[in-house]
Amino acid sequence: MAERFDQVEAADALQSELRDLLCLAVVGDHVRWVLTGEEASELAEWLADATPQWRSWADQVAKQLVTLGVAPDGRVRSLALDIPLNWVPDGWLQPAEARELLANRLGSVTGRASYRRSQATDSDVVRLFDAVCSGLEEQAASLPMVSRS
Repeated sequence: MAERFDQVEAADALQSELRDLLCLAVVGDHVRWVLTGEEASELAEWLADATPQWRSWADQVAKQLVTLGVAPDGRVRSLALDIPLNWVPDGWLQPAEARELLANRLGSVTGRASYRRSQATDSDVVRLFDAVCSGLEEQAASLPMVSRS
């Protein structure tokens, strides 16, 4: 019975992580498209590299859900649940505003992933969260600095 409970908790944590990573990728694409200003190109290039990684991690999380016998839920309806967490202002974004938004978002997603990792008991799930957490931390550290205009 305890094993089944652990599996349900792991599946819930993985579904939440899947949503976080997919939302991060959608936000990353949007921010890349609406960047404007002199320093936009460096941040746009960083996003062009980071966004596929977020999708790749989401794919790994989805595969782990399948391994657990759980259907991954990446539907727009499910992603919409997290709209308050993934709000992005309308219109164009200056690099400094976009960087701040991305730094905050990465910090939040990394924090939630770290918590999920700390709660995981399945060794495969722990390894997956380790990979995601270390990757997100590396990305946060490599986020380009931009000047305030």
